[in-house]
Amino acid sequence: MKTVLIAVSVALATACGGSSGTTDRLANFTGSGWNASVTTTISASCPVLPGHSENRTSITFAPTTGADLQWTSAEGCLYKFNVAGNTASLSNAPVSCNITVNGITGSATWTSYTATTTDGRNLTIGTAGRATALLQTCSFSETGTATR
Repeated sequence: MKTVLIAVSVALATACGGSSGTTDRLANFTGSGWNASVTTTISASCPVLPGHSENRTSITFAPTTGADLQWTSAEGCLYKFNVAGNTASLSNAPVSCNITVNGITGSATWTSYTATTTDGRNLTIGTAGRATALLQTCSFSETGTATR
C-alpha cells in the first residue's frame, strides 16, 4: 500500500508541474551573464537617431515574482519575461527609460522583447519599440546574439 501511495504522489506532482519543472524551464536562461551584441535599426524616416551596434557587458536573467524572469539594463530599464518553451517574452510592456545614443539623450519605450535559447549557451534577441529625442519620435527594432 505504501508503494502505491508513493507512486501516486510522484505521478500527481509530475502532472501538476512540481517545482523542478519551473527550474528546468528557466535553467537555459539563468546562471552566468550573457555577453551580447545588439544592432539597433531606426526607422529610415528618422534622421535624428541613426542605427548603431551596442555591446552589452552582461545580460543576467534572474527568477522573479509576477513573471518568470527579470533583467535590469545599465540604463535602469526593468524588463520582466515569461518563458514558453525556448523563448522568454516581455511581460511588462511597455518598458520606458532614458537613453543616450551617439551623444543624444532621449527616451525609449520597448513594446516587445524576446530572447530565445535552445542550449543555454547561445541566445538570440529581438526587440521593437519607439524612441524620442530632439522632439522627434521614431520606431526602432533590435536584433542580436549573446553567448556565455
